[in-house]
Amino acid sequence: MIRITADLRETVIAIARQAGAAIMEIYAGSFDVAHQDDASPLTAADLAAHRIIVEGLERLTPDLPVLSEESADIPWATRQHWSSYWLVDPLDGTREFVKRNGEFTVNIALIEDGVPVFGVIQSPVSGAVWHGAPGQGAFRRDGDG
Repeated sequence: MIRITADLRETVIAIARQAGAAIMEIYAGSFDVAHQDDASPLTAADLAAHRIIVEGLERLTPDLPVLSEESADIPWATRQHWSSYWLVDPLDGTREFVKRNGEFTVNIALIEDGVPVFGVIQSPVSGAVWHGAPGQGAFRRDGDG
């Protein structure tokens, strides 16, 4: 069981913000849109955010696997044995990103025994961050406050 400390919380928030900044750099320019096997869109922003988040979480908790929407397929035979892992959607709302309507987020959750025990949602456009953990509450931050 991972203890949700202030350091862990602040580091995950910082990782989400870094991913959000990378997304916004791409959002500000022109970008190509590819399509995955399920016909969902994929952009350089998805991949940049994925890389930042995975690298950051692997440094923070090297013993915990990361399951990301942009990861190569990890077979269920492997995942079913994970008691704890990070579940990530580096750019939730890629269709909205492509439409440029600002309605997309960076999502990071810590899962233990199939239950989310900590989560961070970051809005790259507004800069707002929501974070929470059972028994600790849910919070919103605007800017660096």
